[in-house]
Amino acid sequence: VFVDAIENTIWVRTHSERKRELSEPCVVISPAGMLVGGNAVFYLQELALNKKNGIALVSYQGEGTPGRRLLDSGKISVQGREKKAEAQVRQFEFSGHSDRNGLFDLIKKIKGNPKVLTIHGDGDSCTKFAQEINEQFGFDAYAPKMGDIISI
Repeated sequence: VFVDAIENTIWVRTHSERKRELSEPCVVISPAGMLVGGNAVFYLQELALNKKNGIALVSYQGEGTPGRRLLDSGKISVQGREKKAEAQVRQFEFSGHSDRNGLFDLIKKIKGNPKVLTIHGDGDSCTKFAQEINEQFGFDAYAPKMGDIISI
């Protein structure tokens, strides 16, 4: 099945090709972090307003991002206007990131006395993780906030 899928894949490279492919049923795979930019924004605006479509978000959606907003409120921004997404939206966890235990295993291997910055997590999770690192390993760990300046 996988080989068949790859062999029948159509690689889309231009705006006109994107428009053409959306004129018939299709599956679109488009990387875009958290729907912040790139081709995924185009696809989102084209597909989200039709209840016949589905949107699968397969990674973490950070607070304040269009992807999180879509998950939390079911709304998107189209040309500066807020619209309700009619497409079925689901999130799946296919992250390439390590989990907490994987990160602790990595930290155990660090030699010396490093400063550790915890980033890319929800709300207080980075702060709590930094506290755990400090308590368990004795490292100076810090969860910077947006706009903090860090000297290395």
